[in-house]
Amino acid sequence: MSHQRPPSPLSRRRFLGQSSCAAVGTASLLSSILNLRMVGSLAAQEMPPEEDYRALVCVFLAGGNDSFNMLAPVDEDGHAEYLAARGGIGLPAGSFLALDEPLPDGRTLGLQSTMPELHALYQAGKAGFVANVGTLVEPTTLAGFQSGEAALPLGLFSHLDQQMHWQSTLPESRSAAAGFAARMADLLQELNASNSVSMNISVAGLNLFQSGGATGVMAVDPAGVPQLTDWNHASFLDRRHAVESLLESEYRNVYERAFASLKRDAIATGSEFKAAIDGVGALQQTFTGDNPLSQQLSMVARTIAARSSLGKSRQTFFVLLGGWDMHDGMAGHPGLLSILSEAIGEFQGAMAELGTEDKVTLFTASDFARTLSSNGNGTDHAWGGNQVVVGGAVAKGVHGSYPELSLGSLLDTGRGRLIPTTSVDEYFADLALWMGVAPSSMGLVLPNLHRFDDLSDGAPLGLFAGG
Repeated sequence: MSHQRPPSPLSRRRFLGQSSCAAVGTASLLSSILNLRMVGSLAAQEMPPEEDYRALVCVFLAGGNDSFNMLAPVDEDGHAEYLAARGGIGLPAGSFLALDEPLPDGRTLGLQSTMPELHALYQAGKAGFVANVGTLVEPTTLAGFQSGEAALPLGLFSHLDQQMHWQSTLPESRSAAAGFAARMADLLQELNASNSVSMNISVAGLNLFQSGGATGVMAVDPAGVPQLTDWNHASFLDRRHAVESLLESEYRNVYERAFASLKRDAIATGSEFKAAIDGVGALQQTFTGDNPLSQQLSMVARTIAARSSLGKSRQTFFVLLGGWDMHDGMAGHPGLLSILSEAIGEFQGAMAELGTEDKVTLFTASDFARTLSSNGNGTDHAWGGNQVVVGGAVAKGVHGSYPELSLGSLLDTGRGRLIPTTSVDEYFADLALWMGVAPSSMGLVLPNLHRFDDLSDGAPLGLFAGG
């Protein structure tokens, strides 16, 4: 399948919309009082010894996916409400593939028809959705937002800040010492037979999600070659010049340190990693050559195939697809959704071939959703949105609370910027529990989770079958 590619990221706006926030902070309360590596062996002791391989694959949709045009009501009343809010950017009901189970309130949702692979996975019970999820410091109401009494994420509606907050799960800070996957890896790395190659692999360059922990992160290109060219010293500072001067001094030093650490890790472990990957036979599953996300996920699949050679029972992966910042028109949105769906379908085919469908969970994250109302041409930055979770262990369904889409609702902060009803902490808690983080250790991985859920009733969202 051939796809129309998003334009080159030349402008400041497009840079902010398509790039992954790679700022890694220097200090935080966590880093000053905890050493996650020291408690990693404790986490391993809490894990059942028969537990086998598990991996998380984060697909970051940089720029802010308009996820209410990805997953929308298709029943008569619900679709009428959707069209009234979306105006000229709304799509007819025939542009969606209906899901086979209605919501508790009776509405039926549909997935945009450019995503047939994802729809088939959902219908087969191998995918689910998380509704209206976003960065939150604490549970927030419209009254609290309007009065200023609610604590809000720093830089709300800002690409740079919200990418960082999604990846760190610490939205009240711009100085997170480590990302979610990095903190989790420091707890779980003792489960791996070998850690000479990091359990955190990025096929999309440096990212906060996996950075800042003792476990480290290894960045490779889709061919498995250690990838540093995008983060050489010159281009690195050039990228920072595109960011607001207020943030420049705060982030520059941590970029420098993260780059130096990445370079040392890549030199030390690149040969071992490449040998393991090259030792894997060719997969029968093909990955579309002109689909950039498919090519990244192809390398993830090859790395999973080499898990025994690498001595891994736990791994995390980070891939990225940019181009979602559509202030100036929505014409490219269906094509991006097609790219995403096709890549997910191919990746799941590879997981079935490897016998790891139940052992690998792919999930999406994005800066934020888009305004329900149009700016006259496209859409602007918003807040809570819908995400995708895929894998053989995933519980089919729409998890969380799919919101009312009428403008002026009790969640609408203006123009259809909806307050999230599910926090990133709750979303990621389900993922961490599935990976094997003990409930008693969850505060080390998600320090703000206690504001939303105490895990007394199990996983907050029930994303996994039997979980």
